[in-house]
Amino acid sequence: MSGKLNKIWSNRASILEGIKNSAFKDEHVEQIATERLAICIACPDLDIEGSECMVPGTHPCCGQCGCSLKFKLRSLSSSCGNEEEPRWNALLTQEEEDSFINEIKKPNQNGDNIQSS
Repeated sequence: MSGKLNKIWSNRASILEGIKNSAFKDEHVEQIATERLAICIACPDLDIEGSECMVPGTHPCCGQCGCSLKFKLRSLSSSCGNEEEPRWNALLTQEEEDSFINEIKKPNQNGDNIQSS
């Protein structure tokens, strides 16, 4: 159990990104998720039943890493759970994602945050 918690904790930023992108839909992110899902559907590691899910009840998930596909597919800083032969790659590094988030939080010339303008 502690191994699962450690893995979840170490990947919390990517997990939260996937949750955020699931709750607040973006056309670009949804297109990427659709493309990734097509790859996952053809993958022998797809766990439709949920026996390999890191968190019970979050299936379908990746049989390699245990992540819920609903969130993993929408995390742009996440890559395929098969670390030896990934079927799709992250589009952003964690550092790029952090930099991007910090940039949108900065006030613009009017003193407003970019995200709120």
